Amino acid sequence: LEMSLDYCEHFGLYRAPFNDSVNPEFFYRTETHEAAFVRMMMCARQHKALGLVWGRSGTGKTLLTQMLLAGLAESEFIPVVILANPGMTKLGLLGRILDELEIARPSGRENTQSYLECIHSFLMQTYSAGRRVVLIVDETHFLSSDQLHMIRALTNLETPQEKLCTIILLAEETFPRRLRHKRYSSLRSRIAMSFYLMPLSRSDTEQYVKFRLLVSGSAEELFDLD
Repeated sequence: LEMSLDYCEHFGLYRAPFNDSVNPEFFYRTETHEAAFVRMMMCARQHKALGLVWGRSGTGKTLLTQMLLAGLAESEFIPVVILANPGMTKLGLLGRILDELEIARPSGRENTQSYLECIHSFLMQTYSAGRRVVLIVDETHFLSSDQLHMIRALTNLETPQEKLCTIILLAEETFPRRLRHKRYSSLRSRIAMSFYLMPLSRSDTEQYVKFRLLVSGSAEELFDLD
């Protein structure tokens, strides 16, 4: 007999339950993830300058960004995700923010000051219109010292009453240790709310597996979890 190599078909699933992709449908909300989500939503709604979520690779930071994007109502917020990478310059970081916010790049002057002026102008316009920009920076641990100082510069943009945007940083678990250095004291002082995403417990892992199988179409228990 020819054996099917399609495990989804074999187990009666209509899609793969454990693909390495960012799909909000598969976001299993543990108490820890729910707490991180609520904390960062508060950060945005209370118009704080900076929020920070950190944890080990694979603990759900990127999926959390998708939940934040879905949770931040477009009538109040303009949420965008900036994915940091090791080769990005500080001008590249600001350029990516301009692109994600669909702000035209300045003609003639390609430097950090002109980019910051464009971002500041856009933030003032959206603030006057009753909306708030939320920048979600994923993989923040890849940012260089210069780029982190650009993040601090963005938190300087404000009205006499409050900051003009909220920045939410998501990073690997070593990142807070790096922030302890005195060169980041000003940036560190801007962090109003932070949260550590703990690895899943055994109980959470069991429920996570069951949830993903259910979302993928499983109608029965496929694993003996005892």
